[in-house]
Amino acid sequence: MLPGAFNLSDKNLLLRHGVTDLLQLAQRRGANLHKLLHGTQIFEQDLSLAESRCHHRDWLTLVARSQQLASPELPFILADSLLHNKHSSLCQSLPLAANLATSLRQLYYFRHQLLPGIFVLLRKTDSHLSIVLKPAVQLGAQQAFIIKLAMAFLVRLVQLGTQRADELNIQLKQTAPAHLAHFNSHWPCPARFSQPLDALHIPLSLWYQPFITRQAAGFRDLSRACYQLNSRLPPQRGLLELIQRQLYRALPQQASLEQLASYLGLSSSSLKRLLQQQDTHFAALADDLRCDLANLLLLQSRLSNRQLASELGYSDEHNFRRAFKRWTGHVPSSVRLW
Repeated sequence: MLPGAFNLSDKNLLLRHGVTDLLQLAQRRGANLHKLLHGTQIFEQDLSLAESRCHHRDWLTLVARSQQLASPELPFILADSLLHNKHSSLCQSLPLAANLATSLRQLYYFRHQLLPGIFVLLRKTDSHLSIVLKPAVQLGAQQAFIIKLAMAFLVRLVQLGTQRADELNIQLKQTAPAHLAHFNSHWPCPARFSQPLDALHIPLSLWYQPFITRQAAGFRDLSRACYQLNSRLPPQRGLLELIQRQLYRALPQQASLEQLASYLGLSSSSLKRLLQQQDTHFAALADDLRCDLANLLLLQSRLSNRQLASELGYSDEHNFRRAFKRWTGHVPSSVRLW
């Protein structure tokens, strides 16, 4: 695997940073611990050790088995458990930050200590900050649950710190669940399904509002513990994150496979092979990124097709329109402005 990146077979998740919380919640809903752990490389005695880690593939297995309990509130309850996790210096520090800007910067910097399988792209306008959630590694059938978990965690954090989470807006790619009314009761703000991207839109008026729970000394001490843990953790950036971040930085230029391979210190054939192991390929990643950015720009602003094409590195607006139609089945003008 590429140095500095992790894959599904790496032990990159601390059991006490969410795995044990998920197991406890599943057991409360009638799951058997032995059956949950069966076939994984996690043993019951590992759960009590301070720095036991598990493979990311085992985390996905546990998520899949917990979802079989048909408990729609599980990602919300797990998000609450994580936010109040006494074993995670990162989670404890976030509500003690001076404001949302400081808290989210802290979460962004140390994000690999919590959910390394997710990364975010940020886009700011005059009125909002948009956080687009994307998989850092191939999450398969568990992607929707993990995106919901990350989204619920962010919303709970805003609610705890500002008590103004009703001003947020949520977009989710997944289709509306059958139990929609019950599902929506867990969000304190509007949540829309079957959307073109997974995104949380935060008014800038919340950005520097002082947190109700702020505590400067506590935040400073817990931040020090986060830095200490960083020195003991293995590389925590997923291959999909490394590639899409570099594609994002290169815009409006469209980086090639060869350029990305060179940046990562690989041959083109090696990069292709690694992407095959993630069940994807370079063109699909590039299209996925540009599709998300195009939809975000359409939602945030009234840019013309020509301006959108320029932002995303297309030679003219006709090429952009054709690409957008291929990605979404719609023309840009049909996307309703948010």
